[in-house]
Amino acid sequence: MVFEYTPAIIANLESSHSPERLGPYYALAGNDKVLGLQLYAWNSALSQALYTPLQGLEVTLRNGLGDQLKAAFGPTWFDLNPGPALQYPLPDMLLKVRTELGRHGSVADHGRVVAELNWGFWTGLLAKRYEQLWRSHFRKVFRSEGPLTRAQIFQPLDDLRRLRNRIAHHEPILNRNIAADYASIIQLISYISPDTARWIDEHSQVAAVITAKP
Repeated sequence: MVFEYTPAIIANLESSHSPERLGPYYALAGNDKVLGLQLYAWNSALSQALYTPLQGLEVTLRNGLGDQLKAAFGPTWFDLNPGPALQYPLPDMLLKVRTELGRHGSVADHGRVVAELNWGFWTGLLAKRYEQLWRSHFRKVFRSEGPLTRAQIFQPLDDLRRLRNRIAHHEPILNRNIAADYASIIQLISYISPDTARWIDEHSQVAAVITAKP
């Protein structure tokens, strides 16, 4: 059944979503409000389709890096005493997670801490300032046929972090090259776990949603 965009329905959608939120989509549609609303819905569908692959990347990444931290610095690596030499803001992020866990009556163990730390923490571990950690520990997480540098992992991860944040804040992503974004997600996962990458790709709806562009 095709949704009917009557003037009254368009007015109601503008009231519920606000003209400011819909404005960028109207602009992309040349002020064709029907097309603009269809683009808004398509943007939502793209965001939904990307959620599972992005989630898969985040979980795979944090478990891989977390395992290396545990192997290198022990099961309480997050105490940083002893532990990896981290710089602001990463120690503050660890302290916040440990504090929140304690506030809720949970023990700050390896599994809980890894699960609570956000994408920014794990991407931050791969920044240039941690080149030595990359060479001694984190390089082991990623496998490829040829040489693989820290920057080859960090740069796409940081870009995908921004994409994930836009999705989380319900912002437009349809002006991005979503096919390239998705390929980057799958490539990064495949460096850590090729089977996981194939599994996520097998269940992905991204290609179908891209094809359904209004």
